[in-house]
Amino acid sequence: MKTILKSVATFLEDNDGAISIESVLWLPVYTFFLVMIVDVSLMFNGQAQAQRVLHDINRLASTGYYTSEEEVESRANALLSHLSANVSVDATIDTASGTITAVASMPASDLMAIGTIPNFSQFNVTVGAWHLIES
Repeated sequence: MKTILKSVATFLEDNDGAISIESVLWLPVYTFFLVMIVDVSLMFNGQAQAQRVLHDINRLASTGYYTSEEEVESRANALLSHLSANVSVDATIDTASGTITAVASMPASDLMAIGTIPNFSQFNVTVGAWHLIES
C-alpha cells in the first residue's frame, strides 16, 4: 500500500510535460485571436483598396476622362468587383459646385476570410471620395 501511495505522490509531483499540456489547452485561444486579427486586417485592407480606386476614378473624372456618372459608377464597380460581388457605387457630378463625389458600399462579410466576428457581418464598409472638377 505504501508503494502505491508513494507512486501516486510521485506522479502528482512530477511536472514533466506540463508545458506541453498547457500549450495544447491555450492553442485554440491563440488561434481564435489570430484569425480574428486576420479578418479585421482584411476588412481594413479592402477599405483602403476601395478608397484608392475611388480616388483614382474621381481624379480621372475631374480631368474630363469620364464625363458621366454612369461611366464613373460602372468603372468603379468593375475595379471593386474583386473585393465584393455586392459592391454598390453611387457617383454624383455636380457642375454647379464643380465637384465629383463617389461613394462605394460593400458588406463587411465579403471582405472577411473566416468570419470569426458574426456581428461584423451585419455591417457595410462604406468609403467615399470627393474632388473638384478641373476646368
